[in-house]
Amino acid sequence: MAEHIDKFYVSLRAKLGEVEDRMGALKGKIGSKAEQAEKDIRHQLDKMHKHIEQQRAKISSAQAEVKRWAEERKAATDEKIAEWKAKREAGKLKSRAENAERYAAAAADVALAAVEEAEEAALEAWLARKDASAA
Repeated sequence: MAEHIDKFYVSLRAKLGEVEDRMGALKGKIGSKAEQAEKDIRHQLDKMHKHIEQQRAKISSAQAEVKRWAEERKAATDEKIAEWKAKREAGKLKSRAENAERYAAAAADVALAAVEEAEEAALEAWLARKDASAA
């Protein structure tokens, strides 16, 4: 009976050793992948910082265009627009349409910049959480 227990013990110990080896290998893989993930994220974050900085002037201009459109929209009341239509003031209506198109393009630029900043924030949050977890 003791012999069976000894064989069981040896077999169990060998299997636990294999599990420990596999877990150690897995931990190493996860660690190396996490390090690679961190490197990839830092690289992407650097690229995003540069891109956002390069786009800053364009975005400021787009934000100004959005503000300008909001002011023009207040000034161009429904009554004025109806009057331009009635008087067939094509120049004013064309100008309004062009301004609306610039506004739409500017609003899209501002929205895209906001999405890029949100992506940047998510990457920074991942790095911050990784730092906090490591502490």
